[in-house]
Amino acid sequence: MSESKTLANSKPAALRWRLWVDGCGGFLILPGERWTIGGAGPAGTSDVRIHSDLARIAGTLSRREDSYFWEFADAARPAELVLSGHPLSMTGSASLIFRHPSPLSRSAVLTLMPPHRFAGHVDEVILADETLLMGATADCHIKVAHLGSEKVVITRRGDRWLGKVVGDPELSELTVGQRMELGDVVMTLEEA
Repeated sequence: MSESKTLANSKPAALRWRLWVDGCGGFLILPGERWTIGGAGPAGTSDVRIHSDLARIAGTLSRREDSYFWEFADAARPAELVLSGHPLSMTGSASLIFRHPSPLSRSAVLTLMPPHRFAGHVDEVILADETLLMGATADCHIKVAHLGSEKVVITRRGDRWLGKVVGDPELSELTVGQRMELGDVVMTLEEA
């Protein structure tokens, strides 16, 4: 499929996506520069919702150029620089680990430590810029252990997601709601 092919049902870009990767898990993909994080109660309105004792909005994570900052809901505390591999400084029992795996992409990953879970039955949350990398190595946003040395890159262009195995010349469009194979990765992209 050519990169220039457009979606048959063109509509405005979704604000939230879910990516299901066979043998790997489910991922909430959130484009943007700022995301609120909070509890998943019935009145929860945050972008990232966690089943825990967090307030409806515990704070905001923001991306400024190549850095991420945690801004507490309590404005009296200054914003903190968030380092890859470290938890966010949230009040409550949930431990949310921030990971910025590749200096080649501004996208980052949030992983929640058990026993807490994200709302929406996803395993991790990806704070997407333009590019996501899938593979078995530590520099990948989505870790797919069975890939070995193969890597898959996914990129967003407006309201479209495209992907390819690294080294292949042409990008293929990920059609919303349809299973797709890129090399040894089988996945389905949905609007969340």
